[in-house]
Amino acid sequence: MGRNRLITLTLILGACVLPGCSMHSVTLPSRITAVHHKPIVLDGNLDDWQGIAFTQVTPDNGIFDEESYGQGSWRDADDADDLSFRFAVCHDDEALYIAVEVTDDHLVTDDTSSKQRTATAWKDDAVEIFIDGNHNRAPNARDPDGKEYQSGGEFALVFNGATTSQCSGFAQTFGDAVYWQGATNINAVRESKVTKHIYEFRFAWSVMGGKVRPGDTIGLTLGVMDDDDGLERDHALFWKAISPCCWRDESGWGTVFIKPFSGD
Repeated sequence: MGRNRLITLTLILGACVLPGCSMHSVTLPSRITAVHHKPIVLDGNLDDWQGIAFTQVTPDNGIFDEESYGQGSWRDADDADDLSFRFAVCHDDEALYIAVEVTDDHLVTDDTSSKQRTATAWKDDAVEIFIDGNHNRAPNARDPDGKEYQSGGEFALVFNGATTSQCSGFAQTFGDAVYWQGATNINAVRESKVTKHIYEFRFAWSVMGGKVRPGDTIGLTLGVMDDDDGLERDHALFWKAISPCCWRDESGWGTVFIKPFSGD
């Protein structure tokens, strides 16, 4: 083997000892398309999502929020059975829909209750959706004057049905079709030693500033919170983000193209 080839191989192998790196990992797309679809029934199952492409996020290709370091017994997820998820997006004429299927080996909801609408969602098993409706890729999604909240923000749904949207321009609006709605599959499906559970979301265009329509592109990311021990969350795994504080810098989020209805 030539000296240059040996150096190159050494660099590749050396790089892959870094956390989250895998010779078999698949790079996640940063841009996905939301196709036009009939309205999704928010019932916590994926029957309506047949034929819609899902994106798989694992400890190898996702982003862990290092903000959690020093909290509880924080650590990277051991493997995809410990924490991973897949998600899909689509839309109808009125709203954007997001489905998330989470794989988790231990479900905990000790810090929230089902009827809470200002829940500390990030402490339990939950999904958080982050929307940059005007797609300005602002460096601080939580700017002091709340300007970024006018076109999105953070919307969280806990496995037990608790929610919060306090860090958005639409606080305590969960369940209102004018703003946002959601559902979880409370009958979690056991597969071997892991649990798969489902979240569904509906976001009306008003949540994105009221001007977003098919043909537009928005900024978006989502993170799955995981609490294994009943203390602070153990880890938070994101699709696309800049860590730490994945919720802050919109320029690190992914993008969603809202594809117009083609008529076919």
